[in-house]
Amino acid sequence: MAESLLLEIILEGSNALGNRDYHSFFEELLSVYWLRPETALWRSIDIQTTSTFNFNAPSLEIGCGDGIFSFIRGGGRFDISFDAFQSIKNPDLDYYFKGKDIFDSFTKHSNPIVIRKPEYFIDCGLDYKKNLLKKARSLGLYKKLVLGDANKVLPFEDNYFKSIFSNIIYWLNSPADVFREINRILYPGGRCLVVLPNSNFLEYSFYYQHYLKKNNSRFNFLEKLDRGRIKDNLKHAKSGREWEKIIKSSGLKILSHEAYLSKTVIQIWDIGLRPIFPLLYRMVQNIKREELLKIKKEWIKTFKMFLEPIFLADKILNNNEEPAFHCFILTK
Repeated sequence: MAESLLLEIILEGSNALGNRDYHSFFEELLSVYWLRPETALWRSIDIQTTSTFNFNAPSLEIGCGDGIFSFIRGGGRFDISFDAFQSIKNPDLDYYFKGKDIFDSFTKHSNPIVIRKPEYFIDCGLDYKKNLLKKARSLGLYKKLVLGDANKVLPFEDNYFKSIFSNIIYWLNSPADVFREINRILYPGGRCLVVLPNSNFLEYSFYYQHYLKKNNSRFNFLEKLDRGRIKDNLKHAKSGREWEKIIKSSGLKILSHEAYLSKTVIQIWDIGLRPIFPLLYRMVQNIKREELLKIKKEWIKTFKMFLEPIFLADKILNNNEEPAFHCFILTK
């Protein structure tokens, strides 16, 4: 019974993929984020859900970070020796459970080996962290990178960009202000893609549900697991109607709205290999290159076996529970 249900889930997920090879996206993400496979799971579903959105020039990504997600979404591929963790400094790992952003560093090891370039360029990437922009520059995806704070007035002309993408609006102080800025700089008839958390996202977090909400000291260890993600970074989680109201008040129009990311996926991501990541990273550093690549290939094969069916089945794993994220495509 269990085996037939799993086969049914895989087939339904596969049929929903259309002509796009989401298996290759998943495998590439799993290779880049191999020590944090739960990140690959989430990002693969992001790519699947946002697949109808095209970057038409001039284009902008607000909160581009290190650019790896957009690089892979665009069809770019890395040599298997590359991963997202190469620039981490060992002293940073000592502060991992205190909320240290271990990705916000840049070293000589930050230069990736690109074996296939993306199918398109993004004209401009905006982020407030210098080191992340340095990493993004090495990908060759962005024609221009701008250091800037999206909480402030965006440093771009009115009615300029024909396509805008952002997955960080819920981290910012005032989403309403950001949407007004997007409306200002978006070309009439242009399109904007945003992903935003649903109000139930917090309920799917072990830290929020068992410790922050109930103030149960028995679960205070979850504070180390969360590492400030919810308490300090996730500033806005709203229902679809609430987000629609904020978006429309900015003058933008909604072309499409899709809810995605099941509770199952969010709870896998919420813990994943997060608790043991510093140990995994230190172990990896002590393995010779040839042996490491051999282990990595086997690692990817193993996690693909268990996580790919879940990735393909995200839309039918919700049962009666709402998905945890919204995907909006907007226009002006």
